[in-house]
Amino acid sequence: MTLDAYGVGGPQLQAAGLRAVVDTRELMTMGFLEVLLKLPKIFRILKRVVRAAKLDRPDVAIVIDYPGFHFRLARGLRKLGVPLVYYIPPKIWAWRQHRVRFLRKFFDRILCIFPFEEAVYRDLGVAVKYVGNPLMDELPLGLSRADARRALGLADEDVVLVVMPGSRESELNHHLECMLSAVALAAASGLSALIGVSTQLKVLVPFPETADLASAQRRVASWRERVGEALAGRLDLRISRGDSAVCLVAADAGLIKSGTSTLEAALLNCPHVVVYRPNRTGIWVYRKLVRYKGFVGLVNLIVGKIVPEVLCEDVIPSILSQHVVALLTNQGMRAQMFAGFESLRAVIRSGGRSPSASAAAEIFGVLGVLDLTRGGRGAQLAPSGEAPHGEKEPI
Repeated sequence: MTLDAYGVGGPQLQAAGLRAVVDTRELMTMGFLEVLLKLPKIFRILKRVVRAAKLDRPDVAIVIDYPGFHFRLARGLRKLGVPLVYYIPPKIWAWRQHRVRFLRKFFDRILCIFPFEEAVYRDLGVAVKYVGNPLMDELPLGLSRADARRALGLADEDVVLVVMPGSRESELNHHLECMLSAVALAAASGLSALIGVSTQLKVLVPFPETADLASAQRRVASWRERVGEALAGRLDLRISRGDSAVCLVAADAGLIKSGTSTLEAALLNCPHVVVYRPNRTGIWVYRKLVRYKGFVGLVNLIVGKIVPEVLCEDVIPSILSQHVVALLTNQGMRAQMFAGFESLRAVIRSGGRSPSASAAAEIFGVLGVLDLTRGGRGAQLAPSGEAPHGEKEPI
């Protein structure tokens, strides 16, 4: 059977053979206010995708994450009689549980990637299957720290911190300079005995392939000029793109924006702090409307709190710098994290089978309900993220 996949996707999906009706990067945004500003463009993109489905009827539509976009898309596709599969569904266990009614009505199968989600959705009457987490397929789980450091030109004795502020403009606005200032403060004070007075702390700042690296470099240069070399000079900053997994393996610890990257860090055995600061409107929505009281970090959600979380107004350099020092010097904390990461890896495995293969089998199971001899044009992929584990709504 020939598979013809088309829809919304970024460079990696396009390289895998997706016919892109819309490039994912047109949809990249974050936060309540940013989404409002982009609504006209989002609605135009929705019409474009539905129009493509009308012209080239898919046998099945797979939507990934991004519920605000995909709920609207589902209405249009369901009118065409297209079976719908939701891969990485919305976090109804955190807030907006009323969305479950929409999931029951419009989607033939829900495929979740966190083990605790399956019982939540099933108890609410949703056709759900835990397929495992695709990170288990994608990450270099066998890469050693020594090999990772050699690949990055780092010595075994270097003290290395990884900083992952996100890649969207709004994420960088709220996290990048704050994180860098925190690391510089830590290097100049609490870490001086560890790294030496005249030695620079190695700081890796990896971005995804979709990031505008030149823009990030300009931001870092502007930050360096603003804080001065007396502080910035304590850091050996190394900005890169497309090598975040290698950086996580090589690092001694990390400051990481809430989202999938925190789960990657845990699976790759990198002690870290979860950081998330929205804009003022986002903080108000979180405090007054969402009122979510649980954990934000994915690791903590799965195996209980083992990594610190610094959120909202607490995301300031002085607080983050204290966490950096603790991450690199508190051996008891580090040992507790390593033990928790081992538990996480045991929990997240799905019977030894590839999570991506499990997801594909479920999708073909939905297709099996159809008459595959009817000459359909193939499967439509309508993912909103660059990769299936992309986290668009950290909380």
